[in-house]
Amino acid sequence: MTRTTTYLVACSLVLTMLMPPMTVAQPARQGMVTLENARLFYEVIGNGEPIIVVHGGPGLDHGYLQPGLDALASRHTLVYYDQRGTGRSAASLDSATINMDTFVEDIEALRQTLGFGRVSVMGHSFGGLIAMEYAFRHPETLRALILMNPVEPGTKYRQATVERQRRRQTAEDRQELEELTQSEAFAARDAATLSQVFRVSFRQVLKDRDRIFELELDLPSATAHNGQDVALLLGGSLGPIDWWGRIPEIQTPTLILHGRYDAPPIDMSRELAETLPVGTLEVLDAGHFPYLEDRDGLLSAVSGFFAGLR
Repeated sequence: MTRTTTYLVACSLVLTMLMPPMTVAQPARQGMVTLENARLFYEVIGNGEPIIVVHGGPGLDHGYLQPGLDALASRHTLVYYDQRGTGRSAASLDSATINMDTFVEDIEALRQTLGFGRVSVMGHSFGGLIAMEYAFRHPETLRALILMNPVEPGTKYRQATVERQRRRQTAEDRQELEELTQSEAFAARDAATLSQVFRVSFRQVLKDRDRIFELELDLPSATAHNGQDVALLLGGSLGPIDWWGRIPEIQTPTLILHGRYDAPPIDMSRELAETLPVGTLEVLDAGHFPYLEDRDGLLSAVSGFFAGLR
């Protein structure tokens, strides 16, 4: 598998009442957390119980989650951040700095810096793996775990996922991806070219592929330049992933949000929910980005989940 293919596969697979979609009036609060070997940009918006949002990728930043996911800020304090090496966060691009250990401890550093006690953590796509690893290591600080369209924590459903995505890919998609990834601009990590690569890749995992331009996928130059290196380094630190045997260790109440048009089959999310000691599955009328395609369903699911915790 080529570096390009590895990167694309990693990235494409990277509250008592119904909360109505609304514009969050309060301004975002932004800041930086300075660590020994990295600086993390964060953005806090909303009021209520805190949720730290772990974006997908690896090699993306939090920008693609907004403004759609901001609707949760009507009932919660949302903490977005850019993972080290991308967006407005900075770090050396080496294996000592970019690895699963540092990515997990970055969540803990954010929690401590912002003065939160127990928090909930929401991981989207590949970010679900980072969120699960945080749950393994820091159960005492975790109130709840939300896995939004997570990638599989193993390989049991890999072939089914690949086949589902292949069926959604059109001849036009394949041709455009080939042209983009063979271009000099892609080799130079041009931000506009890489942004289009993600648009073509992600439109295959939407319920309505024509809505791809509603996603914020105009990559900042730092994300475009560093994203492939971050993805390869983080993937290298993980090695083969087979966490199914570990999943019962997560005692934290967990909500799994599955978009029925996403690449992973519903059987994967169902088994994940059944394997977790306190797991709940909600199937949404969406693909990989439910905050775009089924916002009401997502808000209702999160509302009911936290109502159950209370």
